[in-house]
Amino acid sequence: MRSRLFLKLFLAMLACCLAVVVAMALALSWSFERGFVHYMQEREQQRIQALSAMLLEEYAEHGNWRFVTEHKNRWWWRALRLSAGERPHEYNDSSLRHSPMGRTILLSAKGKVLAGSSSPNSALQRYPIYYQDQLIAYVAAPPARTDLPHALAEQRFQRQQLKTLWWVLGLATTLAALVSYILARRFLYPIQQLKIATTQVAQGDYGIRLPIRNHDELSQLAAAFNEMTAKLATTERLRTELLANVSHELRTPLSVLQANIEAIEDGIRPASPANLQALSAEISQLNKLINDLYQLSLTDTQAWQLHPQTDVAVDTLIRSACQTFTPRAEAAGVQLHCTCPALPRIQADPTRLLQVLHNLLENSVRYTDRGGQIHVHAAVLDQRLRITIEDSAPGVAAEDLPRLFERLFRVDSSRSRSFGGAGLGLPICQQIIHAHGGQLHAQASTLGGLAIVMTLPIIINTYDSSLRALQSK
Repeated sequence: MRSRLFLKLFLAMLACCLAVVVAMALALSWSFERGFVHYMQEREQQRIQALSAMLLEEYAEHGNWRFVTEHKNRWWWRALRLSAGERPHEYNDSSLRHSPMGRTILLSAKGKVLAGSSSPNSALQRYPIYYQDQLIAYVAAPPARTDLPHALAEQRFQRQQLKTLWWVLGLATTLAALVSYILARRFLYPIQQLKIATTQVAQGDYGIRLPIRNHDELSQLAAAFNEMTAKLATTERLRTELLANVSHELRTPLSVLQANIEAIEDGIRPASPANLQALSAEISQLNKLINDLYQLSLTDTQAWQLHPQTDVAVDTLIRSACQTFTPRAEAAGVQLHCTCPALPRIQADPTRLLQVLHNLLENSVRYTDRGGQIHVHAAVLDQRLRITIEDSAPGVAAEDLPRLFERLFRVDSSRSRSFGGAGLGLPICQQIIHAHGGQLHAQASTLGGLAIVMTLPIIINTYDSSLRALQSK
């Protein structure tokens, strides 16, 4: 069964086509009728002129009208036929008398009927005949009318034209129906495909893609649908990975806690300060993971708040963070270098920016090999602050760089779970920087490791809508 939309579209297009066809048919019919009337009027004028010329020629030859009045108007009927350009036997006298041509009469100069079967009246149009500048007679004929039957030839011609017009109208209607059907199917086919694909997406199939054949609006809709399904597939993959990773991250410290507590309960391990400290470390790690997940959930719902301040000295924050992490870097056998000139003051949340700096430096100190280096440098570039934190080996593969900001993603190499990270720090940092209208991305370091580049706007009021929304709360 055809869809209602198909039927509506088909009927709408067919109605439009039929309206055009009917309008054209009416216009052609009206034009034909009008043209035919003009044709008959011109032909009547030519007939009167031809008849007047014949009468004038005969009158000049005979000098009177006896050639007309004698023989019971037989000459007159013959003259009427000849003046109309018809064969003498085209009409008999009876049919001629009842035709418009048969009501043509010849009047004398005084208005007396000389020939013809009609009586003179005011409805007849009189055409004077002059001979040697003297009025000798009138040819009186009724005006051309559309409601009177024409000559047989004209009637046949008119019927043939009307018949042809009806045939054309029927053919045009059939063609309009066929074209409307084809166009309706062509227009609705992409929509039907979209309907089927949408149903499959609703059932969880995110791998469906629509073909794109043209560059019209329906093709743009198909492209948008394909982009949506691709993002849904990515989101579903990330969701599945997130659930698996969160479950694993929670299970690991809980399993360690459970095993240690059971060992203490069973007397296998004593409840010594060292063992209790190990349990406390696992609880702290678990608490940090839960706090990070909570922070990410707040950034997703924009329930967290920034507290922006004007005239924030970013260079002071950078030096403070480097000073804080210098002892830890030295303890890890890593050299920390900070190159930070005086920078323009900006509007930002200093607590959140310091959180980002601490997180990035924490990652560098944690993952850089002993004997390596960490460089922190800042500069102004194109009205934006550019802060780079880069370290030496180990590095990150190029294909893994874009995924560093995915939640719970970690490179399965030197930068792994054994260092205590849960893979949530970088996503939180990225959300904070984005809320400030900035960008945060990863790239290969010139030192052989990883470089995290942060850019922040300098001009006030260039932050994105999320920051303005949070600022108004």
